[in-house]
Amino acid sequence: MKRTLTVLALAALCGCGTTPGHIQPGAMTKVSLGMTKAQLIKALGKPESVAANKEGEETLTYVLERPWWQWAPVKVKLVNGAVTEYGEVPHEEKH
Repeated sequence: MKRTLTVLALAALCGCGTTPGHIQPGAMTKVSLGMTKAQLIKALGKPESVAANKEGEETLTYVLERPWWQWAPVKVKLVNGAVTEYGEVPHEEKH
């Protein structure tokens, strides 16, 4: 019984770390202005969501995981396939 509970607990912990679009603290240090979308996805993984408009702008949203589920949304804006802005979403925009 102990072995089964241990295996289940480890499986649950491992599963939490593989949520698409979630990034760990410090991951944003891998991002820089001018990166291509392919480079960004290689550095951070697939985003949680993507939005785009006719002007060639695209916004990829990630979730920065923090202790005690104090997660924060992070947005990366690309224009014509290159990173032009990135950072944590200010509190008033999170709604």
